[in-house]
Amino acid sequence: MIKNVAIIYPNKFKAGISCLAVHVLANHLSKYRDLNVGVYFLENYERIRNFDAIFITLQYENDYFNAIKIVKDLRKTNPKAVFVAGGPCVMENFFPIAEFFDAFIVGEIENSDVMLKVINREFDVEGVYSKFLEKEKVKRIYPKKLGVEDYPIYQPTSEEGAYGKSFLLEIGRGCPRRCRFCLARAIYYPPRFRKLDDLMYLAEEGVTVNKVNKVALIAPSVGDYKYIVELCNFLDEKNIQISPSSLRADTLNDDLMKILKPKTLTIAPEAGSERLREFIKKDIREGDIANAVDLAKKYNVDKIKLYFMVGIPTETDEDIEELINLTKKIKREIRKVEISINPMIPKPHTDFECEEFDLSSKKKIKYIEKSLKKENIRVEYENFNSMICQCVLARGDGILNKYLDYSKNPTSLISALKKDKLLDKYLEKIDKMPWKRIII
Repeated sequence: MIKNVAIIYPNKFKAGISCLAVHVLANHLSKYRDLNVGVYFLENYERIRNFDAIFITLQYENDYFNAIKIVKDLRKTNPKAVFVAGGPCVMENFFPIAEFFDAFIVGEIENSDVMLKVINREFDVEGVYSKFLEKEKVKRIYPKKLGVEDYPIYQPTSEEGAYGKSFLLEIGRGCPRRCRFCLARAIYYPPRFRKLDDLMYLAEEGVTVNKVNKVALIAPSVGDYKYIVELCNFLDEKNIQISPSSLRADTLNDDLMKILKPKTLTIAPEAGSERLREFIKKDIREGDIANAVDLAKKYNVDKIKLYFMVGIPTETDEDIEELINLTKKIKREIRKVEISINPMIPKPHTDFECEEFDLSSKKKIKYIEKSLKKENIRVEYENFNSMICQCVLARGDGILNKYLDYSKNPTSLISALKKDKLLDKYLEKIDKMPWKRIII
């Protein structure tokens, strides 16, 4: 008997089509002959009726509002369906939304049959948490090696996506670096990179099958791949355009710049001072940044974009001034400089999981923006309520289920928590950590 299964990205199509997880899940489930699999987004999920299983991938905490609405809507039209969530947010801490789903898959699904078991309502398996079982702890599952068998060679593409019409090629998962604030480093440990031969095979097949001429290289730090130059040379020789998802300043060199010919160079110092970068173990020195700027000038890069955080533990006024001065220094060398700056979110499973969220970050961001305005440097930042909400949802507990049941967006959730004098509980230093029940 054929079962109908939906995979939902709980946001707009243009974001979801660039999410590799969506393609991985669809490809993984399509190998089962008795499953009819469809992929849906915010624009079309209402078409799902009388399905047997509905999977929602949670990549960002602030997508919880959409995800909960979707679940509520679809429970009415899919009364027999099992509702399941997975993704990085589930590995991080699913307890704020535990009541809305029948099961959570904690980890990475390749080389396992965990999704099929959950479709058949087998919840008492490794990597699965369900409110219907008394399970004190749940342990993450993951493939020790990344092969080609479970990789989605067929990937529907769109110009609307973040990388345009391109084949998404995951070089590796996890990160060999030691940044103390980084969730990806924590939940995808140990880092795993793919074999060069496998990547060359996947790239060739991917551009042919999908009729595209661009490959987007996916990894937390593309330049850390041991054979990155060889891979880029191979793609270049095949006249395939290359779009790297991220490059660290200390991995840039002439060989990479010659092949990639980037119009925009993105550097993420995270902190302005050497002291603070050392404290968060970012391992990028001012000399690395200066070298990246020199390479940008040499290869006629149009723009440099810098990513920073404020509200890092031990941060001082001097650190903020050094951030401003570093940006100005780069602006003297490169005509167009932009910065993106946001407060640090103390994420579960990281070294800073217990630290407070710095509410004074908003003033710091406004001060930096004002200081750089006269230098004609554009400063981007997220809505501050959205960042507060992200912290609350990342570190929340089961109490939040009740509030999320009627809160439509970050502002309404924050207002409700404030009214009941609960907001500070999630923003201050904390000692009760529900996510300790998730073994990463």
